[in-house]
Amino acid sequence: MINYVNHLFQNKTAIMFSAKEKYLIHKNNKSCDTSHSTSANKESTEHHDVIDFVKSLYPKQKFLPLVFQSLSPLIDKNMFFINFPNVHVADFCTFINNKFGKVESTDLRFIKLCKFLQNQNIKCAKISIKNPVAQKYLC
Repeated sequence: MINYVNHLFQNKTAIMFSAKEKYLIHKNNKSCDTSHSTSANKESTEHHDVIDFVKSLYPKQKFLPLVFQSLSPLIDKNMFFINFPNVHVADFCTFINNKFGKVESTDLRFIKLCKFLQNQNIKCAKISIKNPVAQKYLC
């Protein structure tokens, strides 16, 4: 059972939600460090900001937030990709929602981002990516 729990939490702390309150779960022998909880809080807030932004930008796209749940750690607070500071989330949403995308007319920065995501082993559901160029790399 202990090995299962260590594997589940990957030897890190975890955040539990109950009745609109957040609780930090950590090992019994570790101290309750508040600096870690504030950084986890900040990451969680940025994660929700990205998802909320995508939901407000494309309210009818039900599968698009699924894409950004896995991509949110790669996005900074200004909604730009950390490793690609010239690619904004809104531009990337437009790119992956374009059904008529072709390789010759696609901006090279989006192809580089897709290749980077592919190298990071990030996979998306095919239903959430409409662009055939992006599907090649992300699905």
